[in-house]
Amino acid sequence: MPTQRYSYTAITLHWLIALLLAFQIALGWALEGNNSPELFARYQLHKSIGITILLLSLARLAARLFTPRPPVSDGPAWTRALASTVHWLFYLVMILGPITGWLLVSTARVQVPTLLYGLIPWPHLPVGRSWHEPAESIHGAMAWLAIGLFALHIAGALRHQWLLGKPELQRMIPFARGKAAGVAIGALALVGAAFVAGQTIYPERPRPSAEKASPPPVAAPTTAAIIPAAKDDERTAIDATEEAPEDTAQPLADWTVASGGRLGFTARWNGEAVDGRFDRWRAAIRFSPDELAKSAIRVTVDLASADTGDGQRDDSLKSSDFFDVGAHPSAVFTARDIRHLGGDRYEARGTLDLRGAGKPATLRFTLRIDGDRARVAGTARIDRTVFGVGQGEWAATDAIAAAVDVAFSFNATRPAS
Repeated sequence: MPTQRYSYTAITLHWLIALLLAFQIALGWALEGNNSPELFARYQLHKSIGITILLLSLARLAARLFTPRPPVSDGPAWTRALASTVHWLFYLVMILGPITGWLLVSTARVQVPTLLYGLIPWPHLPVGRSWHEPAESIHGAMAWLAIGLFALHIAGALRHQWLLGKPELQRMIPFARGKAAGVAIGALALVGAAFVAGQTIYPERPRPSAEKASPPPVAAPTTAAIIPAAKDDERTAIDATEEAPEDTAQPLADWTVASGGRLGFTARWNGEAVDGRFDRWRAAIRFSPDELAKSAIRVTVDLASADTGDGQRDDSLKSSDFFDVGAHPSAVFTARDIRHLGGDRYEARGTLDLRGAGKPATLRFTLRIDGDRARVAGTARIDRTVFGVGQGEWAATDAIAAAVDVAFSFNATRPAS
């Protein structure tokens, strides 16, 4: 009598879910204790795969309930009961696992918008923070239950196929209408490959030694900075100018920053540079190279405008673990101590107020003045830990270095003299 096979729909959904589950479990393990720069991308992929498993599992459950399927294999009552239990527990894992993951995302302290595979918006569940810890416990338990069910399911299929001589594998494995040994090995290898892919899709980079992990000294102005990129004309203080001719004094003036400047920052995560910028800032600065004692700089940065090219990482920067923009939306640098270092080099010593802490900060920059126009480029370095930027697990400097390099470059104009 020919083997009764499952429908093509059931077979397709079975193997898609099996491969995704293997991949997802391995990817979840890779998230544990991981602070690598790839962490955010891993989480986004983990969420996308989880929702995909949920949708496919609901489709598979519907197919099981509403379409005919082959009769249950003969055998002792306990084996049939065990097989049925394993199958229904799989549905529990495949549905409850993604739902608890969805709850975790929806109740996280940092509310990160979810885009499935970076394309499809996915909403948060309208639940309170109290759901977070129970969801986290259940989510972890579902992963371990899935591993146990995988082992039982595979062992049961192999037992029926080779110990009892029943063609179980031919019913579910595609293209296995005859002897299923080779196809079964191939199917298991494919599931194993999915597991390995989940572990290696974002490979862990070796951490450099402490010496290598520390940021290099600031040597020359670059185009990264801790103060946002200027998109609109802003008033800004300019402390740098070519040495004026001895017979021409330059009056104290307010300078206006032209559009197109850049102000950004560079942090180091496990020794790897992570560049970012701020897109919104304003400045009020009065400056003259001949009246440095009367010159002053005040720059206000909108911390919520931080942009590192990764939406989830940017949202984390806004959280209470880092900038805490809810309580401290702005960073402010003020300086009245501006010194000429020779040539076109200057230094501004002042105070940076960040996350409720005011600490000394020094900017070094070059300034070239041509008539009523100036070109400025400079750098600074701050210690994020003295401002409390990085709480909890992020306070340590083994993953994220304490030093953050700041740099800026822009053009500015003053009223015609």
